[in-house]
Amino acid sequence: MKLRYSLVCLLCFYSFVTYSQNSYLTPLRKIKVSEKEIQSISFSSDGEWVAAADEKGIVTLRSVASDAILAKIANTSPAVFHDFIDQGKTFLLLDQSGRLTKFNTESKESSFSDLSKGIKVASLDPGQNYLSFLNRENTIEIIDLKAGMTSGRIQKLNGMESTMYLGFDRFGQQFAAINKTGDAITWNPLNQQLLRQLKLQSGEFSGSKSVIHSASANSSGDLFLIGLQEVFIPKGGMQGRAQPERRNMIIAYDWNSGQEVKRVPLRYRADGIALGPGPMNMAYYSSDTRTIDLLNLDKAIVSSSVAVDERPSSISISDDSRFLAVGTVSGNVYLYEIVINNPSEVKIVRPAINRNIGDQVVNDTNLKVEGVIDGTDKIAKVVVNGEPVTMDMSRGFSSDVKLAKGKNRIRISVQNTQGMVTEKDFYVTCEPTVKGKEDKQLPSHGKRVALVIGNSTYASAAKLNNTVNDANSMAETLQGLGFEVIKLTNASYEQMKNAIYSFGDKIQEVDVCLFYYAGHGLEVDGTNYLVPIDADINSALDVKLKAIPMTGVLRTMEFANDEGLNMIVLDACRNNPFPTGKRSSGSGLARVQAPSGTLIAYATDPGSVASDGDKSNGLYTGELIRQMKISQRIEDIFMNTRNAVEHLSDGRQRPWEEARLKGVFYLK
Repeated sequence: MKLRYSLVCLLCFYSFVTYSQNSYLTPLRKIKVSEKEIQSISFSSDGEWVAAADEKGIVTLRSVASDAILAKIANTSPAVFHDFIDQGKTFLLLDQSGRLTKFNTESKESSFSDLSKGIKVASLDPGQNYLSFLNRENTIEIIDLKAGMTSGRIQKLNGMESTMYLGFDRFGQQFAAINKTGDAITWNPLNQQLLRQLKLQSGEFSGSKSVIHSASANSSGDLFLIGLQEVFIPKGGMQGRAQPERRNMIIAYDWNSGQEVKRVPLRYRADGIALGPGPMNMAYYSSDTRTIDLLNLDKAIVSSSVAVDERPSSISISDDSRFLAVGTVSGNVYLYEIVINNPSEVKIVRPAINRNIGDQVVNDTNLKVEGVIDGTDKIAKVVVNGEPVTMDMSRGFSSDVKLAKGKNRIRISVQNTQGMVTEKDFYVTCEPTVKGKEDKQLPSHGKRVALVIGNSTYASAAKLNNTVNDANSMAETLQGLGFEVIKLTNASYEQMKNAIYSFGDKIQEVDVCLFYYAGHGLEVDGTNYLVPIDADINSALDVKLKAIPMTGVLRTMEFANDEGLNMIVLDACRNNPFPTGKRSSGSGLARVQAPSGTLIAYATDPGSVASDGDKSNGLYTGELIRQMKISQRIEDIFMNTRNAVEHLSDGRQRPWEEARLKGVFYLK
């Protein structure tokens, strides 16, 4: 289970210094939820709703925007797990007594079912299909939420009596339990096969003992973190009133190899961890303080802190990385808005901008940027898009910036005399009015990375004629458009999975990233899977075990590149040669809702199949490549491809797209 995060500094309450991507917290509101300690917090995937559970078992659902109360759910025992599923339409709540509550946020009606008694800890898979929990018999049960029945059981975990954490990898194909003394066991949740046993400990001092106080993973990453305290006898021994010494640290592990990746010594014990926004950020709190520390894991430094009025007891970051919530022992929840690349030290005077990326549209390729540096630091230099500019006596600056067609990122970097750097980004969309040859000479911009996969020679299915040709042609086209391309042809399961991990590492803070797949694609129970050439598939379970879930690819892109344009192109709706058993829509792929800033394009509409083509390229990819070589907006590329394919196939093949773009983009 490969979970490798590059994490770092989240943000800060006041103005602060950053080293790479800037993120900081701005206070939104303080909410009085209960008179009792807040033990857990969850957000809906769109950040619209926040839920907080107190130690008595009362869970309150509120609007993040208006603070209006949606519902209060009272339990007879404390909550073990809660989260929003089905795009926020259903709120899932499991308490210690084993009662599972499903609350419909639209109708405000609840349904109940009773599971095992004495629930200790629980977790939901990334696809929100399986709820796993550990009961008082030290048995893990895996519940299929759609079927409403147990789909797997892992019996009697020796040494896991003090299990404090359950979690899944980004693909939902590996599952882990961690106890307070650092024992970690990993299984495949689909067939309950034991995969790995690890001992998570520090061991820096002879005879020391390691105690795990917190653990966390993110459904889009490939690392998991633990907050650990190492207890040891000092060199001089236990003399007089001497007490055992304690060292606190956060340790990151690679779940694919089980090896330690990074450790960061801390001043205070990490009692709670939240990951995000993006791959470079995390926040943690210690029950011994009233601060939320922001950690740069790469540089092993705490970059900034936020103070709350009471001792913190829980922490959570919304899936869309817009909000952070901190629960306290006094029953309060502190809400913060996470602002990325918009530090308060740099104020933009011109052009007039707002926070909505891509809303500012200009027609001129030359833009006058003016700003002011707010603060008392002595400034050594100001740089706009890599070009030094002069600051006047009033700490103002100006620069002429050359724009390219489409979305442009403008970065202002300010360095003080101590070498500390603050950066501010904003975005402008350029739609120039130039025509003809002059239009074609406009420069391309931004970093672009693509992963291209074409599978043809399947071990257990007939060969596909054009998928490798399609991948080669797509890779060549993307390279001509300025993309760094990772290309795989006839890839195995491990090769595909490792390539997706490498892709995630490369697309941090890029302007455009693209994932292209040509080959067999299957849909099982509403989830789309990409089929490696070594997959021997005879059932729906085989698909889940031996194919790559598209949700893992989507989360990789959304997590690693949360500010740029993400595109997924699937020419994978071929006729299904595999006996997959139960399927929700027969042939073809299922519709997937695109996250913000993402375009998902399918070779044909949901439930249908695409032609493999009778030429060197498939019908869809061949036309798409032709359109990509024409200077036009992203939306027009796919619209014109769709129209051409429908015409050439006499309406038998109808491509479609799901898009939630933040601005206007051009590939050429």
